[in-house]
Amino acid sequence: MTRWISLGALLALAACDVPQSPVVTGPDGQTRIQINTAGLTCYETRCLDINPSTRSVRSVGSRTIRIPANIDISGGTISPDDFKQLGTAALLAGGAGSAGDR
Repeated sequence: MTRWISLGALLALAACDVPQSPVVTGPDGQTRIQINTAGLTCYETRCLDINPSTRSVRSVGSRTIRIPANIDISGGTISPDDFKQLGTAALLAGGAGSAGDR
């Protein structure tokens, strides 16, 4: 019986594994996260929907917000620190879905 419980717990943990976006080295030698324009960009335990063409971002279940001007997303990449700042800003936006969905 404990074997089945252990197997179930292992499967539940495996299902929670978030696919990570590729990490590249920028021209300045710093680590940068590749932005996924066809879906979610995931880094560590957070996933964001980043749209470079409209400079907008949203966290799943939150409203879409503008990316602050001081955050560099040029070249289709973002630094880990800027990604964390965007994640915090997106979560603070709150709401259900995107404001553009209404």
